[in-house]
Amino acid sequence: MEWKVKTFAEITRDELWAIYFARVQTFVVEQKRPYQEVDDVDKKALHIWAEEDGQLLAYARVFHGEDHTSFGRVLTTPAARGKGLGKQLIERVLKEIDEHFDHPRVEIDSQDDKEGFYAKFGFKSVGDVYEFHQTPHIKMILNK
Repeated sequence: MEWKVKTFAEITRDELWAIYFARVQTFVVEQKRPYQEVDDVDKKALHIWAEEDGQLLAYARVFHGEDHTSFGRVLTTPAARGKGLGKQLIERVLKEIDEHFDHPRVEIDSQDDKEGFYAKFGFKSVGDVYEFHQTPHIKMILNK
């Protein structure tokens, strides 16, 4: 398994296709949420993913917020689920944030059912659950 970390400009055409395929498969098709999954944040984000034999296994993007760093589009592909890759992905995301971003606060919009997962990394829930792209979410913050 190989981890890749690239800006939008560094991603190859085939890598971009694999990223978009996995994101649409996960967030639009599996979760039955019709929304504009590809957006302008992609152009500004740092993209982090694991692949094996040319197959994308896990992915997330990291980007600057106004006064914080954020990440999202966190996924593991169906073939890679249940193997601890999500934990490895978040550990890698937090490492890349430390290396490439200067905001000490990390703020995410977590799907409500993933709140416990992010809490294991020190994230604290803030506020009430709200709808985002037809899915319950909660804001979570990690002060580094």
